[in-house]
Amino acid sequence: MNVLAALIAFVFAALGASLSTEGIFRPAAVLPGAVLGLVASGALFVSARHPRAATVVAIACAAAACAAGYLPTPLLLAPLIGCLYRLTVLGGPRAATGWTVVAVGAVILGGATSNADPTGGVLLLETVGVALWLLPAVFAGRMTHAERGYLQLVQARAEDAERSREEDLRRRLGEERVRIARDLHDVVAHHLAVAHAQAGTAAHLLGRRPEQVPDLLAGLEGSTSAALRELKATVGLLRNPDDDASAATTPAPGLDQLPDLIAACRAAGMDVSISSDGTPRRLPPLVELTAFRIIQEALTNVTKHAVHPVVEVSLTYDDDTFSADVVNTSAHPAPAGTAGFGLMGMRERALAVGGVVRAGPAGHDRYAVSLTIPLTPWQEDPVPR
Repeated sequence: MNVLAALIAFVFAALGASLSTEGIFRPAAVLPGAVLGLVASGALFVSARHPRAATVVAIACAAAACAAGYLPTPLLLAPLIGCLYRLTVLGGPRAATGWTVVAVGAVILGGATSNADPTGGVLLLETVGVALWLLPAVFAGRMTHAERGYLQLVQARAEDAERSREEDLRRRLGEERVRIARDLHDVVAHHLAVAHAQAGTAAHLLGRRPEQVPDLLAGLEGSTSAALRELKATVGLLRNPDDDASAATTPAPGLDQLPDLIAACRAAGMDVSISSDGTPRRLPPLVELTAFRIIQEALTNVTKHAVHPVVEVSLTYDDDTFSADVVNTSAHPAPAGTAGFGLMGMRERALAVGGVVRAGPAGHDRYAVSLTIPLTPWQEDPVPR
């Protein structure tokens, strides 16, 4: 592209060198002007890498050609016009303004030294005409420079938006991984802990009280079946809805399923009691799911860490808060460490609905998990019946 532009500029400059006020084509005078045009065209060729140096060379050649008596026509000034355009595009309007003034002044001064008494037409061509030929190149360069700046700005904004989308996607994927891990932990860990306790109790009673083993095995079957159902429902949420229209039809568990949960724990050998204070009512689905999962995880920890567990589950329904307490009152409990995934998941679930979970010793041989969820932010949300 640069070679073609330089070649065209040289042809124009050579044609411009052949023009005069008397007529066209002066063979004897064409050679010096053609040489100057060739040098200026060479400067145009390298102007993409060295725009200022190329402009200086083009100005010098144009001024020398005018001083030698050549008319400053657009053809003769074609290399200089190209250099000014390239300088404006690459260097910006400020850089081009000063060089344009220098170019106009140098060409006019060169033309003035060649004619001691020029005619009015020649004087007008060598003064006003020079500005008329050079300024449009600068204006065109400014437009191209502005357009390039706009395109760069648009591209930068597009790249920023793409980076923001990627960061948002990574953040959402991270949150989704945490949620999936929490759900799988809550579902699988609880049922497996209960099934493990039931299996251990059945093995213990097999030789002493074999008549109780069938009931324990039935409870074990129920625990594993419940684990499979909830695991299937959780995995169904990960599938594309287009894959299976019935993938997410299993409703999320709520407080109305606490009796089944407690029955499974009792079948595993736990002594669990439940009480309620206030008027029980339907809570928002997300609140009920959060409460159910936290109570489930607290009972799981009791199953894994307590000996002969005795547990009290208390639900409190106030006007603006809901509370749940799971207290292990068994002898010599061994509470779970704070670094476990269960306690971490409970805190994350409570935080997601604006609640708080406290877990720790609550007196001699007592370990409590307390959940409090404010209901004020949910008051305007209708609870489905």
